[in-house]
Parts: sequence; C-alpha cells; structure tokens
Amino acid sequence: MTPDELYIRFDGVFFEKTRLSMLTLLYKETRVTFNRFKKILGGSDGALYSHLKKLAEAGYVDSKKTISGGAVATQYSLAGKGRDAFRDYLAFLETVLAGRKKGPGKSGGQGG
Repeated sequence: MTPDELYIRFDGVFFEKTRLSMLTLLYKETRVTFNRFKKILGGSDGALYSHLKKLAEAGYVDSKKTISGGAVATQYSLAGKGRDAFRDYLAFLETVLAGRKKGPGKSGGQGG
C-alpha cells in the first residue's frame, strides 16, 4: 500500500470525531454501556444513539441488552471488523509518526 492510500483507507463512518472516540473507548475498555458513553462523551441520547447505530450498521460494533439490578442496559463492544479497523488505524498513526521522526520535508506533507 502506498503512503497516499493510507490516508484514504478509513471511511467516513469510522473517521467521524465522535464515532472515532467511541471506537477508541471500546478498544480500551472492551465493553461500554450507553450511559458510560454519555458520561464520557456528553451529547444527547439521540445523537449518541445515532452514532452507535451507524457504527453497528457498518459492522464496527455489536450491542447486547443486559439486565442488572432490575434495569436494562445496552452494552456495546467492538465487532471483528471494528477491532481490525481500529488496529489498522493505530498502525496508520504509527506510520505517520515514524515518517515525522525522519525530519521535516521527508514525508512530503507540508508546504508553505
């Protein structure tokens, strides 16, 4: 894969700010409830649900309803596709950072 291809390999569903934050949290914590997303990310229930629905429709997350203490909670986790995409994203960031360590002008990214 060429360096230019690396920059366009992530789709808009994955790479939107709130959804990327959700994927990051899921990667770190494995399972996250809707209320935890709300506590950490803020936003309205509708907005958060909409982002989670898009991630689920794209195959990045799975959801499961659980009952705890008599209350129903929805837990989210990364699906295989989401885990793979997030690992690819981390590898992409490492590639970008490795290119920056080579020094200015070597990665061909900044003009004046």
